[in-house]
Amino acid sequence: MVEDYNFFKDCYNYIEDEQYSLTYEFDSDYTYRCSKLEDWEQYHTDLCIKFKKLINFIMLKIKTREFYNDQTYIPYMNYWLNYHVGQHKNSKFTAEEFYDIIEKRDPAFFAYNFKINAHNINESDLKDMNSLYELYNVYYEIMTMDPSITDGCITKANKCFSLYKNLILTCPPGVDKNFCKALLKFRDAYNTLKTETECLNKELSELPSYDQVISLSQELATDREKTPEQVQSVGGETISSTSTELSPEKNKMIGFAGSIVGSSTVLFSIYLVKTF
Repeated sequence: MVEDYNFFKDCYNYIEDEQYSLTYEFDSDYTYRCSKLEDWEQYHTDLCIKFKKLINFIMLKIKTREFYNDQTYIPYMNYWLNYHVGQHKNSKFTAEEFYDIIEKRDPAFFAYNFKINAHNINESDLKDMNSLYELYNVYYEIMTMDPSITDGCITKANKCFSLYKNLILTCPPGVDKNFCKALLKFRDAYNTLKTETECLNKELSELPSYDQVISLSQELATDREKTPEQVQSVGGETISSTSTELSPEKNKMIGFAGSIVGSSTVLFSIYLVKTF
């Protein structure tokens, strides 16, 4: 089946909901029904409780009208379950099997809250979704952290940039993949965030397009093909025909391009954060 990536537009909100739900007081009866099941390990019990807490928290927001208009929370919860079940190599259950077990064990909970269309996401889509999920988690950390923390915000921005750079190269213009559409939506969200968030009084740099990445890498490759000093003899003197100075704009961008063809981390950081 074709997986829907549309829920990622609300992923930041769901990550925030999960953080709140972890501190949420939960009915002991719901907790009890997550334990003492056949072939069940502590990991499964913990995951069951976290899953129920998040569903219950989302349901409370829906009832108080503090939630979103569409129903992206249903495919999101299916992805969330696939992700967390997949984190445990010896889980013994697929995401679909896990959901069937806990729903049958506690039908009243799901009747009171909501059910999801639980199914196993194929390996390729799950890998792409996990990459987007990682990006949004870093986005959430940048959004919520204290910008005055030494290097913390910048480190997160560098990580986000590096992850994005590797992913955008798999999405050349004309590729009609749901993953690529979701990645471009993330880029838009991040580039909006960068105007609202500062790291140590420095503005976050924009995430580039596929064409910008390719163009910059080609520029840097061309520059590297030149000799350190292209010289010519004029009146018995040797002069350089190529300026060794880079334009300010190119100097900001070269770090990103350099990371593609093996430039140093220092140069990479030059592009990631531009000072006022």
